[in-house]
Amino acid sequence: MSSINRPLAGPVLAFDLAEQIAALRSEEPYQRSGRAGRTLAKSGRFRLVLTAMADGNEIGTHQADSPMTLQVVQGALTFRTNGQEYTMTAGQVLFFGPGEAHDIRATEDSALLLTLSAVGDDYRPEESATA
Repeated sequence: MSSINRPLAGPVLAFDLAEQIAALRSEEPYQRSGRAGRTLAKSGRFRLVLTAMADGNEIGTHQADSPMTLQVVQGALTFRTNGQEYTMTAGQVLFFGPGEAHDIRATEDSALLLTLSAVGDDYRPEESATA
């Protein structure tokens, strides 16, 4: 694994997502497994992660420790949680809260952007209802 030679934090970071996705798809992990990801930015509890997935690739069921969003940048995928399945295409965003079990399957070559906060977030559902 190579060392990171790019900033992950700063007052302003800009990304060309098409360029980042092309770079991910050219890397050995993507060629080997059909999936590669890269943390674009992190600050405190905040993380911005770009993931490229080949058609048919699946990220298995797991638990989210904090709220997050999933935005489809390219392609299409299905997202399953709590017995429901969502079909998402480029330009769509899904929010889900902590503890939700989910899995993601690319239904064509796809790229997604995950925005999340790390474990220990101060998210309180009862407070968000009154905000």
